Amino acid sequence: MNAKISQGWERIGFRLYRDNIYLLSPTSLELEEQRGVLRAQLAELGAVWRLL
Repeated sequence: MNAKISQGWERIGFRLYRDNIYLLSPTSLELEEQRGVLRAQLAELGAVWRLL
C-alpha cells in the first residue's frame, strides 16, 4: 500500500527527500503538467462513463 501512495505522490511531481518525506519544488512545472494529464484522464473517464 505504501508503494502505491508513493507512486501517487511521485506522479504529480513530489520527490522522495528521505524516509517517508516527499517534497515538491515550487519552481517545478511538473505539478501543473501532471494536473493537466490527470484532468484529461478524468474527462476521458467521464466520457466513457456517459456511454454506459
